[in-house]
Amino acid sequence: MGSKRYLLSNGLGELIRAELPGSNRVVDPFCGAGSIVYFVAQNSDKQIIAGDLQKYAVVLANAVIGRNQKVSTEALEEKWLNIAERKVQKSALFSKAVKLETRHSKNVVSWVKNSRRLCKIKSTIGPVWAAYGGYYFSPKQALMLDYLINNLPKHSESRNLCLAAAIIAASRCAASPGHTAQPFQPTKTASKFIKVAWEMDVIKLCKNALKEIAPLHAKIKGKAIVSTAKRLVSNLEKGDLVLIDPPYSGVQYSRFYHVLETIARGRCGPVSGAGRYPSLSERPQSAFSNASQSLKALEELMLGLAKKETTVIFTFPKGECSNGLSGNTIIETAKKWFEIDKASRIHEHNVVIGKFSTLGGNNKLKLKNNRLKKSRVKSEELLLLLKPKSKSRSKKSRHGGQPLQKQI
Repeated sequence: MGSKRYLLSNGLGELIRAELPGSNRVVDPFCGAGSIVYFVAQNSDKQIIAGDLQKYAVVLANAVIGRNQKVSTEALEEKWLNIAERKVQKSALFSKAVKLETRHSKNVVSWVKNSRRLCKIKSTIGPVWAAYGGYYFSPKQALMLDYLINNLPKHSESRNLCLAAAIIAASRCAASPGHTAQPFQPTKTASKFIKVAWEMDVIKLCKNALKEIAPLHAKIKGKAIVSTAKRLVSNLEKGDLVLIDPPYSGVQYSRFYHVLETIARGRCGPVSGAGRYPSLSERPQSAFSNASQSLKALEELMLGLAKKETTVIFTFPKGECSNGLSGNTIIETAKKWFEIDKASRIHEHNVVIGKFSTLGGNNKLKLKNNRLKKSRVKSEELLLLLKPKSKSRSKKSRHGGQPLQKQI
């Protein structure tokens, strides 16, 4: 998986700024961690609409685009963090967690073993203790996160901002390799990473997250919703600037962020496996991450965007991806209904060079083929500016020569 923050500083940000003056609204149907919408909020006076299949992404987006003014972090610390901290310190489970950490933290294997045993004791405060305590989080961290969720402010904007801070804090102290598909296990090599993660202060991380995002806001209130891209696109208006960054992995993204999704929802059913996964029914499924459905999903998305006469900035890896799509597929599909504007040639051949996470690589040799599985690999990502074709040219598409309206 790549980073949109990197692209923003290497062409994408420049391209967005160039297209903002002539746009109606800005729409991001795959908002993810929110880097793009945060950027737009700070660089424009346009209303921003965002969507994602996962609630945690929607919470992160709304924390900024759902407000049009700064928020006092001191007030939130008093009304939320301080209250949650006082309450958790009165908990019998928290007392047990502190004693366990004091006794076993120097021996990670023992710390993990006893932590998992402790977290089998039932707690009614929240979902993190039972689902992830002793795995992604220490018992003390897990209980703290549950009390933070349980004591969120009632006011909707403040509540969303605080929940976003809790999600960010959890992502930064989770004992896992950059995502939450698998927690670190107490092996000889990984134990040191568990210790570092479990010793992080959740309250301090929340305070830092609040200080980062509370000053950010949109000039005009926007909104983010849990939605498929297809449904969001159906409500677009002519002149909207749409930022498209669809999944390119053949594995569902919900597998990598289920811990954050649980915190966003405030609930979780039974979990299983090494990754402590909730049931499949609780993990959103995207057609873009299914090799048998991805091309159809791409064509339907392009058709919907063309029908609404939107301008589109499309980013996607240049090479072939595990979901069956490739840069060439994106270009050929886009050409049916859009002009690929010359303004997108900020980099030669519309390509930005960067690095992707391989989601599990560790720079060690794989036993079967004696090849190195790198943790990060060089990437080439397309950066395309798509303009609606003129009506005379779009009466017939290249898809069977049928009129565009009849196809739609």
